[in-house]
This record gives sequence, structure tokens and C-alpha cells, in this order.
Amino acid sequence: MGVLILLFLSSKGGALSTFVIEGGESFPFLSPVIESSYKNAQLCFQEETGYFPSSPFRIVVLSSETSKTLPSWMAAFSRGNTIYIRSPLLLLQRGILSSTLAHEIFHIFVESCDWQVPFWFEEGMASFFFPAPGVYPEGETGEFYQRCEKAFGTVREKIGKENFPSFFSAVQDKGFDEALFLWTGEREGDFW
Repeated sequence: MGVLILLFLSSKGGALSTFVIEGGESFPFLSPVIESSYKNAQLCFQEETGYFPSSPFRIVVLSSETSKTLPSWMAAFSRGNTIYIRSPLLLLQRGILSSTLAHEIFHIFVESCDWQVPFWFEEGMASFFFPAPGVYPEGETGEFYQRCEKAFGTVREKIGKENFPSFFSAVQDKGFDEALFLWTGEREGDFW
């Protein structure tokens, strides 16, 4: 498995975060899609939270053998600063490659801030801004992910888009539970 290291320059003259692609050499379309997805996720994250993320990350294209061990509905997942993605060509053909990558990059940004937000909030936020239509599975798992997105949307609506950066500042200073109570007067259980 070869490794390809890329460093892109932004239109403002600064370097975007370095990312490494492992196992993706046979997908020449992947690097430009990653760059575009990164920029979209970065802009959205900055607008919503007030924080400008710039995190190095890795993309690991899973082998077909490894992909077979995952649930069929799972297109990608992230752990730490690594995104594991399966079948980039199939995701591109389905029109969800960019959204899937931006969704996972969004997770990396949240984790890099070390806010300790609950999983439902983080997943809901990533899904709210970068949904991958038709990817949710049937049954309880799909309902869980849809519930995450809905609960996040309710929190965002209650706080107000214009107040979201201040909310995240409070999350940084006081922790998620206290910030949520300060901004909504409600506890996590009221949303989840």
C-alpha cells in the first residue's frame, strides 16, 4: 500500500492542512474532492462555531477485504485524525463522496477542539450540515442517526444561528452541559 502526501495552497496564499491518503493511488479524482470537501467543512465549521479549524488528517481507503467486515450502509467513519473510507468510486457515482468526506472532516474538527460534546450532538451536527442521502440504514441504527440530526437541529434553532459561535465559546469555557443550560435553560436530557 503506497502513501501519497499532499499539501494544498489556499486561494489566500496559506497552506491548507496536510493530509495523507493511504491506499487511494488508483483513485486520481480523490485528492481534488478531499480538498474541496475540506474547504467546505472548514468554512461551515468556522461560520457555525467561530473557530477556524486546521487539523492535519489521514484518509485510509479501505481494501475490499476490510470493507466486507463493515455494515453495508457504512460509507466512512473517523477515529482521531483518520478517516476510513470505502469504495470512493462508488461514493462518487452515487453523488455522496464530497458530503461523506466533509461529514467526517467535520468530526475531526470537533474532536480537535476537545469540547467533549456528547456523541448525539457531534453526529447530529455533522449530519445536519453534511448529510449523505440514502446512507442511513433501516431500523434502530438509522433511527438513532436521524434522531441525532433532529436533536441537534432543535438545539441550534433554540439557541439561534447568530448565537451559535457564542454558544461554542461557552462550551469551550464551561463545558457542554453548562453551556447548553446557559443558552437554552434546558439540560441534555430535554433534547435527547
